[in-house]
Amino acid sequence: MKIALINTVDLEENGISTFILNNSYLFSRWGEEVTIIAPNKVKKDLKKRIISKEIKLIELPMRDNSPQIYFWKLIKVLKKEKYDIVHVNGNSTTMSVELLAAWIAGIQVRIAHSHNTTADHTKINKLLRPIFNLTVNGRVACNIAAGKWLFHQKKFLVIRNGINLSHFHFDESLRENYRKTLKLNKDDILLGNVGKFNRQKNQVVLLDLIKQLGDNYYLVLVGSGVNFEKIKKRIDSDVFLRKHIFFTGAVSDTSGWLNAMDLFLLPSLYEGQPYTLIEATASGLDAVVSNTISSENDLVSNISFERLDSPKDWVQKIKIPIANNRELRSNSYCQKLKEKGYDTTENAKMLLKYYKKKISLYK
Repeated sequence: MKIALINTVDLEENGISTFILNNSYLFSRWGEEVTIIAPNKVKKDLKKRIISKEIKLIELPMRDNSPQIYFWKLIKVLKKEKYDIVHVNGNSTTMSVELLAAWIAGIQVRIAHSHNTTADHTKINKLLRPIFNLTVNGRVACNIAAGKWLFHQKKFLVIRNGINLSHFHFDESLRENYRKTLKLNKDDILLGNVGKFNRQKNQVVLLDLIKQLGDNYYLVLVGSGVNFEKIKKRIDSDVFLRKHIFFTGAVSDTSGWLNAMDLFLLPSLYEGQPYTLIEATASGLDAVVSNTISSENDLVSNISFERLDSPKDWVQKIKIPIANNRELRSNSYCQKLKEKGYDTTENAKMLLKYYKKKISLYK
């Protein structure tokens, strides 16, 4: 089977890219011919890793800046490669660009995958709806909320954002090592957030929260993005924040930082099914998140949902004493996640089965 997985956001440290990479690695290992099509110049380390897995990478860095050139180049690629499946990953009907290109190129199976529950450009999303409905013939979503948002009344397949559960299992020695690098004492409480620094992830509200907590509360922000320098500049100008907030930048060792944390915070304006929340859960962490995030994400009853306009409620939840049985919680949470379908290998098998079923329908 010849598969093209298309990313509509940059192929880098983000949830959609994690889904594409996890599944591509497994498909390639199982003997499928896989191509990743990215709308950006991919970093050298990631490019090297992709190629080492015998996956073809095509970079078309014009989607945002030169959409017309991107569209015609994509058609050319799809016509030349003659894929059995084109699987487009995004958040809205702007995936019509890739779906229409696949339709013109004569690709029989054209899948749209909803990874979120809203979009930044609502008018464009509405305008592209007719093209989207005309060109899509396979519908996948990370959860029910994301599927209903994009596909309305149409049927769709839910493929959970599975992870390698053993990789994120709690490790006491890792915790000690990472906390040592931050020079934290045993009684210090480390709050954490993992994600791109952008409007959606809304890390800026955490700066005000940390000021309302005691001197033994610290915050680590894992990731990079367009708002990174803006937030860092604000912290650098404040003595208290400088002492209590740590930055890691973009990392490849998220599991280590999750081990170091005592509580996970996610103040996003919206989310589909964030990988970071699943990873934090596997690590045995409880979480406080914004109530704009679907309650479907509370997979093991470890999440408190709070209003973004009520910081007092966030402070109250954060100050609840944290249980010491972290390893037991991680064991329990991982087992529940596995039972609920969050094992990446099993989910990749389900997706491959869906591909084959779609191909048989359009032969």
